[in-house]
Amino acid sequence: MNRIALLFSVAVLLVVAACGDDPVKKDLTGPAKPTAAVAVVAPEVDTAKASSICRASVRTRQVARLRLSRVPGDRVALSKAKTFGALVTAACK
Repeated sequence: MNRIALLFSVAVLLVVAACGDDPVKKDLTGPAKPTAAVAVVAPEVDTAKASSICRASVRTRQVARLRLSRVPGDRVALSKAKTFGALVTAACK
């Protein structure tokens, strides 16, 4: 019986807390970042009739290049750009 009373009181407290004053909505995304002067480059490979591996590799390479343009010393992005560049060359013939 004590457990039921405890659970009921906790549920009532949660409902009361939820129905209280509306909290101030915070922007969880942070301040808007200025858009970089990086132009979206059209893919060098025609992916209209390409395989799914080719399309995925082209997208991943573009993301890595964009990340590398924002942070030039990013070794992970550099490695991904090189790796997926080679994969695009091989898979998108």
